Amino acid sequence: MKILTTILIFVKITTFGQTIKVDTFRLEKGQQFKNTTPNKIIFPIICSHNKKIDSLINTDLKNRFTNNEYPTNNLESTLIKWTQDRITFIDFQVTYNQNGILSINVSAEGCGAYCSSWKEYFNYSTSSGKRLNISDIIDDLVVFEKRVTEDRKKQYEAQRQELKETLKDKNSKMNDVTYNWVLEDYVSCEKNFSIESFAIHHNHLEVIDNCDLPHAIRCYTPIIELKYRFFIIEDKLKIKH
Repeated sequence: MKILTTILIFVKITTFGQTIKVDTFRLEKGQQFKNTTPNKIIFPIICSHNKKIDSLINTDLKNRFTNNEYPTNNLESTLIKWTQDRITFIDFQVTYNQNGILSINVSAEGCGAYCSSWKEYFNYSTSSGKRLNISDIIDDLVVFEKRVTEDRKKQYEAQRQELKETLKDKNSKMNDVTYNWVLEDYVSCEKNFSIESFAIHHNHLEVIDNCDLPHAIRCYTPIIELKYRFFIIEDKLKIKH
């Protein structure tokens, strides 16, 4: 695998007198996946013109996304080793880059017996390089988390009802075994939820519900949307927007 290029893909934004840029580091796919589509493996590089901040964000982003497999390696070495012969796709999206905050997500697809895709969410202070937790964004977290929990419960109940209707549908391929399997996984997803997976957008905060079902029942993945517009949660926000 060889490096192709590093190019600037996002317009610079000035925050607190500091220019924040997001560059892209592009790699070729491993030989095994040369002919697969989409043909993209790119990873974000943060450039704030402050070496300390850049190092803090880029190191944390690299290590967390690659599960700390190569914590002392640089980005180039890490991605070459980590992607070879198992990763078919990496891309990213910046959802918020202002007021001293960067919110970015990185999507990927890996293939073994089956191919599976996932998305990771990262939030940073661009003035300190610190990783941001939900408590850095929301005041009175207990009240907010209770609201999120109630919203999730309602949506999971709606998903269960939809699942029940699918079971009743004679034209569907669902049977009792599959139905009970999906229900068990829904319970597991509800229990293993973390409010620390979140994304900031220009007008709302999104809490991510990651419910990854096994390949055989992935078509029944619940659709859970936990989006909170800033003007609705204004009294709980710690950040400018």
